[in-house]
Amino acid sequence: MSYHPLSLDVRTVSELYSQLSGVLAGFALAAVFIVISHYLGEAQPTGRREEALGQALPALLAALLGLVFSSLTYSIVAADGDNRDRAQFEYLVAGVGFSVAGALLIFAAVLLIEGVLPYDPVHYARRLLGQGAPLPMFALLCDGAYAYGKAYYGGRVPGWLGVLIVLLLSLMLAVSVLGFAAYGRPGLDGSRVTGGGDIRTIAVSVLSIVTVCLLGVVATKGLADTRCAVRIGAVVAVLLCGFLAAVGMCVWFFVTRPARPTAPVPAPTRAAVA
Repeated sequence: MSYHPLSLDVRTVSELYSQLSGVLAGFALAAVFIVISHYLGEAQPTGRREEALGQALPALLAALLGLVFSSLTYSIVAADGDNRDRAQFEYLVAGVGFSVAGALLIFAAVLLIEGVLPYDPVHYARRLLGQGAPLPMFALLCDGAYAYGKAYYGGRVPGWLGVLIVLLLSLMLAVSVLGFAAYGRPGLDGSRVTGGGDIRTIAVSVLSIVTVCLLGVVATKGLADTRCAVRIGAVVAVLLCGFLAAVGMCVWFFVTRPARPTAPVPAPTRAAVA
């Protein structure tokens, strides 16, 4: 009895991702209003809160635009769903833009948390988001590479591609677990660095990547024929770049983590004088 695996319905999946991008953009917009309300409220933020909120706003705006562009990209892919082979590559490119925009949204959420929550929750929020979020984002990219390889080889994924994807996912899981376990180790405080780069530079870079992905999908739909025109080696290169970016995100959140919160030491009390 022969086994024929089901093929990916690019149109349906792209429509769902388009809706998901729109929902996440709504969350980003709500977060932008939260930041603005803090600035326009009666109690003006000061100190660490003012600095953190000032950093969060550019990242949130860029995440909002990036997710809107990503939703538009997936809509174009869904409209091209009848051309299955060409849509497979478009789906992979759209996944890159969506992953990058989603990563920026998480980064902006961490910055926002630093501005509105006490120090102890900030530490654990960064630990969970920074070490746990890159894995599912990279898994989305692996899903696109797997679907493209399946279309490229006529419905059956080669063994080497499956092994590569499993290996990269396993390494990514190991990095996330190790980073999460070592996050609060006091012996690793020497690896912490202050600052994490200019926020506006990061926001502009992410928007540029998402825009390039959108233009790439439009160009592919307008110029390429309905057959797979990109070699599998280019897809593997994209997959490896995504792996390095996901690992880099884990490492970046690890080295820029705040100091481990300590319990306050109670003040000494004097014995009552008889």
